Amino acid sequence: MLFKNYDYFIAIVEEGGISKAAKKLYISQPSLSKYLLRLEDNLNVTLFDRTKTPLVLTYTGERYYRYIKEVIALDKKLQIEFSEINETERGVVNLGLALWRGSVLLPEILPKFVNDHPYIEIKLTEGISSFLTGEIINEKLDFAIMNLPMDMDFKNLSFDTLAEEEILLVGNEESPFVQKALQQNDVKGYHPYLDIKTIHDELFILTKHGQNLTRSIHHHFSKHHIEPKNIIETENLTTAINLVSEGLGFTFVPERGIIGKHLPDNIVPFTLNDPGLIWPLAVVYKKDTYLSKISSLLINHLKDHFNEDIDE
Repeated sequence: MLFKNYDYFIAIVEEGGISKAAKKLYISQPSLSKYLLRLEDNLNVTLFDRTKTPLVLTYTGERYYRYIKEVIALDKKLQIEFSEINETERGVVNLGLALWRGSVLLPEILPKFVNDHPYIEIKLTEGISSFLTGEIINEKLDFAIMNLPMDMDFKNLSFDTLAEEEILLVGNEESPFVQKALQQNDVKGYHPYLDIKTIHDELFILTKHGQNLTRSIHHHFSKHHIEPKNIIETENLTTAINLVSEGLGFTFVPERGIIGKHLPDNIVPFTLNDPGLIWPLAVVYKKDTYLSKISSLLINHLKDHFNEDIDE
């Protein structure tokens, strides 16, 4: 049932057409068209409905696609197992993170891990949670470190929680609202409290719609019947933080972002005292998949790192 260069077939499916797939594969379009015709002739089936654009798999094509993906997964597992028989600490870990999360977390964990395991290569993929979960399901990532999306598909994904993380409101220390909140000194937990309803007319700098953090913030707004009138959106949380540091509005930061030197000195974090703004930071991977020993080494390193934070 297998046919040489089945990655060609995968590319046609994922790109939705022969032209785009040929460009991705760096081969000519006529060569790829001939490949597809030979494949269908060899299997004695029609794999694509050519009356539709982009190309759509027939029922038979869908079955063959799932079969090929299973074969690729089994082949990958076998290669990992063979590699681990010969070299227990060599190989590649394909790791996914959000853009901002990588800038905060990687400097804390990677130097020691790379020093302890010099023959393990880390390949990073950065993006929003919906992109990362798609890459996990398609087995392009071994796992990702992310705050669990509110709409996470638990049918296909599993996770190990690293920490329960609060989302904090942050403002510039020179803001009158910040000064007033600090003077009241209403501390709830580890951080002073600020009632977000008192600043609902102020400017909020938020990450873009579709991003995991944004969904949680808008859920908080809706829950408390808050309708901010002034919002600036950015894809990068670092941009939002730097704008607040320059005196422009308020933003929201996961709690890990205030540990160490990740925030400018003139930024003040506040708790909103809302259980709904506690979200798990987790290692997310495909359900029923094989995690290699080197992936497990990195995951255990992460767990040890977060456990040390708790002990401190």
